[in-house]
This record gives sequence, structure tokens and C-alpha cells, in this order.
Amino acid sequence: MIIGMPWPIWLAWILALFFAVNGVVNLIGPKGMRDSFARWGYPSWFHLLNGILQLAIAVLLLMGATRLLGLGLGTLLCLAIFATLIRHHEAAHLLPSVVLLLVILVTAYGWTAAG
Repeated sequence: MIIGMPWPIWLAWILALFFAVNGVVNLIGPKGMRDSFARWGYPSWFHLLNGILQLAIAVLLLMGATRLLGLGLGTLLCLAIFATLIRHHEAAHLLPSVVLLLVILVTAYGWTAAG
């Protein structure tokens, strides 16, 4: 426990912070990110949709009643990233998403085991 809070909660909050920051970056849509989405065949507005989705995941992770839904959506997002990178032969870039998925799964395990 950190400051009296069970580890699945603080891990969920760290994930929420990650998704919130990444969501804002997606909404801003740096040129390199937009170029990658275009190269993968996504429409020009896709970074906005991705940013909104990631911000929604962050909000869901912050509240106990919706935390599992947020973890589920985060898992689906990771799987979509895997599919995109593998389909476009960019598997060398999978490691960050694999780590993210593992943290999501550990958090989900801790949350369900505690509740």
C-alpha cells in the first residue's frame, strides 16, 4: 500500500494519468503522429478520435464503479495498436504497447482479486 491505498488503485491512477497525457497529445496531433496515422490508412481526424477515447479511458479508470470498463477499453486499444503495427510490418514498435497491456492486465487482476 502507498499512503494507505491498495496497489490496484494507485496503479489504475497511474494508468489514468498515462491515458490522459497521451489523449491530450493525440488531440494536439503532432505532425509525426498524424503522418503515422495517414501511413496506416486512418483518416486525417483519427488522432482526435484516439485522443477522445484515451481521455474517456482515463476518466473511467479514476472511478471504482467504471474502472473495469476503463481497463477493458484500454485492453481493446492495445489490441488495435497491435493489429495496426503487425498489419503494417512495424512489429519492432510493439514493446511499449505490450508493457502497457501488461500493466492493464496486472491492474485488472488486482482490482478483481481485491473486490
